[in-house]
Amino acid sequence: MKFFIGLLIGIGIAGAVAFYLNKAQNPFVDKGFNNNGVNLTTSTPVSSAPLILAPGTKMQQASSAPTAQNKPEASTPSYDFYDVLQGKKDINPKPTASSVSEAATPSFIVQAGAFSEPDLANNMKAKLALLGFSSKIKSQQINGKIINRVIIGQFTTEAEANDLIAQLKQQDINATLINNSN
Repeated sequence: MKFFIGLLIGIGIAGAVAFYLNKAQNPFVDKGFNNNGVNLTTSTPVSSAPLILAPGTKMQQASSAPTAQNKPEASTPSYDFYDVLQGKKDINPKPTASSVSEAATPSFIVQAGAFSEPDLANNMKAKLALLGFSSKIKSQQINGKIINRVIIGQFTTEAEANDLIAQLKQQDINATLINNSN
């Protein structure tokens, strides 16, 4: 007998909770629209077509046939992370040629590591890329052995290069300043 009374009370409580939840306003529903998709502020029906979301574009609604009015205006996204890691592209575009010849100005680079294994050099380059530094791998043959040097930048002042070395030291990367002017 106690079992049936408990069962009836449980069913009653569950029914009351379900009734309350169905009558309460849903916080996840936009209050400007009713259940039929009609905008309550303008009384115009809303399309149930999927939304087109592209990088760099505003939200717009898709229709069944593309027209000039609803084409996304975003260009194809460019993913250059792999090109930067392989040294094909530089993160920071090089400035245009200046009136001062580059041979006359001092030039400094920072060497973040020198490795005999190309994989280790690529790992260091990837680590630097994740930290936000653009680096290159220069391979050089010394005494019959190929050395892969991971270098950063072309700095005109020694102070700029030393600032970078200090930033790398904070990330536990030992770097060396190299005077690159000939």
